[in-house]
Amino acid sequence: MLITLIGRLVQFVLMFASVKIMTHLLTPAEMGKVALITTTTSLFALFLVNPVGMFINRRMHAWVDAGSFRSYFRLFIAYLTAVSLVAAVSLLGAYHLGLDLGGAQLPWALALVCGSLLFNTIATTLVQALNMVQRVQAFTVLTIGTLITSLALSVWLNHATAPSGERWLAGTLLGQTLFGAIAYVVFFHRAGRRSEPLRIGRAQWTAMFSFCWPIGLAVLLQWLHMQGYRFLLAERFGLAQLGLYAAGYGVAASLISAMETLLTTWYQPIFYRMANSTDAAQRDRAWSTYASVMLPVSALGMTALVAVSPSLPKVLLGAAFHDAGRYVLLGALAEWARMLVGLVGLNAHRHMSTRRLIMPNLLGMIATYLVLLATIGPLGLLAAPVAMSAGSFTVIAYLWLHTYRDDPHAKLAWRPLAACGTVAVVAAALSVFLQTALPIGVSPAAALAVCLVVGLVWAGLGGLAVRQGLLKLSA
Repeated sequence: MLITLIGRLVQFVLMFASVKIMTHLLTPAEMGKVALITTTTSLFALFLVNPVGMFINRRMHAWVDAGSFRSYFRLFIAYLTAVSLVAAVSLLGAYHLGLDLGGAQLPWALALVCGSLLFNTIATTLVQALNMVQRVQAFTVLTIGTLITSLALSVWLNHATAPSGERWLAGTLLGQTLFGAIAYVVFFHRAGRRSEPLRIGRAQWTAMFSFCWPIGLAVLLQWLHMQGYRFLLAERFGLAQLGLYAAGYGVAASLISAMETLLTTWYQPIFYRMANSTDAAQRDRAWSTYASVMLPVSALGMTALVAVSPSLPKVLLGAAFHDAGRYVLLGALAEWARMLVGLVGLNAHRHMSTRRLIMPNLLGMIATYLVLLATIGPLGLLAAPVAMSAGSFTVIAYLWLHTYRDDPHAKLAWRPLAACGTVAVVAAALSVFLQTALPIGVSPAAALAVCLVVGLVWAGLGGLAVRQGLLKLSA
């Protein structure tokens, strides 16, 4: 546990240093280009790769125990190669129609999108697999090594030539490729050369397809909900304004993702072990045990981020992006709502019943674009996180009312969440008011002092909640 904690803290420091350096080197317009390239990559990754990755997580322990995981993973690499080819053909067609990615040249777009789909997915899957099988030290070292190497290569490429979004992403991809190869060797070293031959029949293919296709459709709708709107923003407001928005929203997304990663590193292996248990009672309690920790802790973290949103851009972003505080604030709410969608949807994976994810995500996507189109005039770029939050809470409401309300094993204790949430929301509102109303200065030092004070206050709130039994940190 201590190794995991230290590793995650180092990972977070490197992640924030990367954001600071990137926004120092790149202009808002280049940041807008980065946003469009990563959004395009996410389309193929979420629709075609994510469902199979979830299926692998669901079956991994059984395959490792049977000695067949290496063979399955080689089959996964072949599948990723096919997905990369599909992405390449799609990009060729889009560029032929005049739809470029923020002015990125076609060779760059092909290399970055297709390379990420193949090499980044391999690296990410294997490094996360090390954590799933409790090889924590290897997981921690490879995670930190990937971040350091990717950051160093990105900085070197941008210093060696003119800074650009393409070169920054190229450095990141090179680091991921290197450590993906290392992760392959490390993960399969203990198994030696033994690999049980695959015996995949129609029943296995049917089970995988039945599990994956609803997730693929659901996450495609999620992409439209959470990312697809960026092309509309770029067309309406220009790359520079999209870049400013992406930087502010990215700070919120990075911090919520960091919190989510830290929590899932500790608790998601517990969920999957319980969900795969031969004990029916363990399987039934898997989701509620997991959610009872994730909900109140994540609510506390989200409100802490809201509380420091006016000052945080001055600490984590370059000078050209210091006015992005409003995007951090609303982005925190939107990303927390996105996190809750994944949490509530995880119960469907426990039942291996993923079709129930389609209708709520369809409704969420529709709600997002209805709110976006209705508010983009008066709110401008702020309409995007408002619309995403509305869409996510639509998904959550539908899932809870139509899927989990009558599930006796999905009952949660709402008192801890209500108590922690009420106190944290009031404190966050007071913090934002004080930072915007009082002349605390605009220097990075003053902003850092504000962030440290807020951090101490929220640590105290969390400690008080634990002592009062309102918040538990063990699943």
